[in-house]
Amino acid sequence: MIRIRQTTNMPFRTLLLSVGFFFLFASTLFFSYATPSTEEKPVKNILVCPVEGEIRDSVSVLVDRVVTEESKDAEAIVFTIDTFGGRVDSAIDIASSILKARVPTIAYVTGKGAISAGALIAYACDTIIMEPGVNIGASTPVMPGVEMSESMNEKSMSFLRAKYRALGEEKGHNPLIGEAMVDPRIELYYTKSGDGSVTVFKVEQGRVIEKYRSGSFSVLTASLSPGALIASAAPGFSQDSLKEVEKLFRGTHPSTDGFSGSSPQDKKPEPPAEKSHLPASSAPDLLPELPSDARLLSPAGNLLTLTAREAQEVALVTYLAYSVEQGLKQLGYTSFTSVAMKMTLPEKIFSFLTSPLIAGLLLLCGVAGIYIEIKTPGIGLPGLIGVVCLSLYFGSRLIFGLASWLDLLLVIVGIILIIAEIFFIPGFGVTGITGILCLFAGIYLSLMRVPIPTYSWDFDRLRDGGITLLVAGSLFIAFVVLTWKYFPRSSFARGLLLADAQFAEAGYTVQTREEQGAIGQIGITASMLRPAGKGRFGNKTLDIVTEGDFLDPGTPVEIILVEGNRYVVRQRADKESLHEQQ
Repeated sequence: MIRIRQTTNMPFRTLLLSVGFFFLFASTLFFSYATPSTEEKPVKNILVCPVEGEIRDSVSVLVDRVVTEESKDAEAIVFTIDTFGGRVDSAIDIASSILKARVPTIAYVTGKGAISAGALIAYACDTIIMEPGVNIGASTPVMPGVEMSESMNEKSMSFLRAKYRALGEEKGHNPLIGEAMVDPRIELYYTKSGDGSVTVFKVEQGRVIEKYRSGSFSVLTASLSPGALIASAAPGFSQDSLKEVEKLFRGTHPSTDGFSGSSPQDKKPEPPAEKSHLPASSAPDLLPELPSDARLLSPAGNLLTLTAREAQEVALVTYLAYSVEQGLKQLGYTSFTSVAMKMTLPEKIFSFLTSPLIAGLLLLCGVAGIYIEIKTPGIGLPGLIGVVCLSLYFGSRLIFGLASWLDLLLVIVGIILIIAEIFFIPGFGVTGITGILCLFAGIYLSLMRVPIPTYSWDFDRLRDGGITLLVAGSLFIAFVVLTWKYFPRSSFARGLLLADAQFAEAGYTVQTREEQGAIGQIGITASMLRPAGKGRFGNKTLDIVTEGDFLDPGTPVEIILVEGNRYVVRQRADKESLHEQQ
């Protein structure tokens, strides 16, 4: 039997195993580097800051804190604007704070809309989004209950027109629309091209003097019309020549193309777009500079106020959204966490303390407390209450930026001068008058942002300051009258104060021990008593009076009663007792 022995080539098998392990290791290493990491990127925060209710200094403080302190690690800031307006100077402060933001800023107009000061705040943001059914515009300055002069109204409108233009140039919003929200004299027309860009024409005195072409993301390209530009450069041109030049140049004004305002679909359906939501009136024949398809946007004599769809049609807003989250997704923010910003407890307290009525009450309590402290001896509770109230009044205004340390210094100097006039300097003169002037100057400057009002909103703040002073002054006068006239008669005051008084007319006198010891002393009359005169008692001569008798000089008398410096005497019958007394 023949056995066949099978042999295996060991080196070859080892080689195959080595090659297999190498390829396995290489493929594992390759796929570990080639396969993208499944770890999610850190989700960034988007701050949502409310700008709601009346625009006041407290809202300005909140916005400034969010922009300067809270937004360091944020991806964007959304300002939910829901206001009918408020203080114009506070809105200007808010706009200035938003311009300092280092992250994108988004205005989401909801609720009441962005009316008056709210529109100015929306213009300061990089992007404007509106909720369907709300409005934006009507931003002319007004003073409720006060009719402004023509010069004052023109000065205020001129400032706000320039402010809207500056914000439009900075953020890419249409400045002509902003100006029409402020000035009712401005007339606007617009055209919309096939690529979605919108051109707005500004008409004054029957001529197109400016136009602005924008899309969803555009830059400022406003300028004078060709005819107006040539007329300003060469005044000698005739009207016919200018019309011919305008016909040649019409439609060739350089501008920046933009993107259409369409937005991606979100989970919540986008409101269906319509062809037009603005008046269908076309340009009149007397404006040959306007294109034939121009439509009226804002007629002269009316302030411009736009609905959400109208604002989207003229490319003022980017998207329409039913919520902040939907608007952020339309802008491309897919992974984020919304962080709601709210006023802190100190900001709420200081906002309450700076209201005109509460400020007047604090001022009243402060001045009244110091007044009572001056009128009463020692240092007590009224002085402490006065100092605390004045500290709250000036402290809250210092934190909100409504007052400065100079205002507080003037008040302190005024109080010191008044105290010095009362206690250390006789009479009432220059020191007291200077103290009163310093006191009133400090209070006045703490109520006003500028010493001399210039614009309508300065006079609005002056009116509120007048309300504060009126409340404080009226209540202080009433307090003084009640304190010194009616309060001592009340049953409560009788339990605190000594109501009975001992007058000399009623027989009450104040006597010293020496005077009391004079009773019983015996002396002689040094002059005729009719019934008053002088008497000699030992080595003292006193003014004495009898009980009605007339006595000759040298008559012995005895002191029977002492009333202050009045000594009552009675005649003595024996002279021996006189010698014994002497």
